[in-house]
Amino acid sequence: MTERETLSITGIILAGGQSSRMGRDKALLPLPGEPATTFLAHLASLLIEHCQDVVLVARDQEQSHEYLPYLPPLVRVVTDEVAQVGPLMGLYSGLRAMHTSHALVTAVDTPFLQPSLLNFLFAQARPDTVTMPLVGGQAQVLLALYPRSILPLIEQRLQEGRRDPRSLLQLAQVHTLEEAQLRTVDPQLRSFINLNTPEDFSLYR
Repeated sequence: MTERETLSITGIILAGGQSSRMGRDKALLPLPGEPATTFLAHLASLLIEHCQDVVLVARDQEQSHEYLPYLPPLVRVVTDEVAQVGPLMGLYSGLRAMHTSHALVTAVDTPFLQPSLLNFLFAQARPDTVTMPLVGGQAQVLLALYPRSILPLIEQRLQEGRRDPRSLLQLAQVHTLEEAQLRTVDPQLRSFINLNTPEDFSLYR
């Protein structure tokens, strides 16, 4: 049995941010090169092809209803269990909603996520371990593989008032992937491009 078969994987899309720097909802931006497709629809379709389940985490019911027309029927939508807490709450809400051992977690503003990168991350999966890419020496906490077993550590951090997924790395067992390893499957590291501002978006239109 392969590691991929042993460790079942849910794709989790975090879409609960305010998109304040972009000035419009990043999830509904048109995909560069495919203007009829939104970031959200593209990522959801990609993850459906590679994961056993896909969960979208929205910030509230209003946002989740707005997103439903753009999602394939197989995607489940949940909302942050506590509003206005940040990405750590989004991660917590997504992990609580899933039924698999691991989650491939991505932010909704990564429209160039590569299938080869997904497959590489899945091949690196280990029980009870966070698989964390490093790019430019920085942990890519919003494009990583998390085990569901990390939930008690997230609860601890939330109770301590923390909001950032990076704080988990001080407590969890972590398997890091260096940039050189990532470039073997994604040479330009396109998977890690985040489009946060209109200027970012205009570079790829």
